[in-house]
Amino acid sequence: MNVVGYVSLAIVFVAAALTVWRAVLPVSVADRSVAIDALTAMISGGLLIGAALRADALLVDLALVFGLVGFLATVTVARFIERRGS
Repeated sequence: MNVVGYVSLAIVFVAAALTVWRAVLPVSVADRSVAIDALTAMISGGLLIGAALRADALLVDLALVFGLVGFLATVTVARFIERRGS
C-alpha cells in the first residue's frame, strides 16, 4: 500500500505542477479559472491519498473543506466571467 500511495502522490504532484504551469500562461480568465479548479481538485486528492497513507481522519476533513471552498471559488469566478462577458 505504501508504494502505491507514494506513486500516486508523485503522479498528483506532477499533474499539479503542469496545472500551475498552465495557470501561469493563460489565454483568458476562463482558462485560468479551469486550471485553478483542477489544481484544487488535485490538492484535495493529494490530501485524501495522504489520509490513506497515514490513516489520519483529519486530512479527510481538510480535503472536504478545501474541495468545498474550491467549488465556491469556481462558481464565483464563473459568475464573474458570465457578467463580464469574456
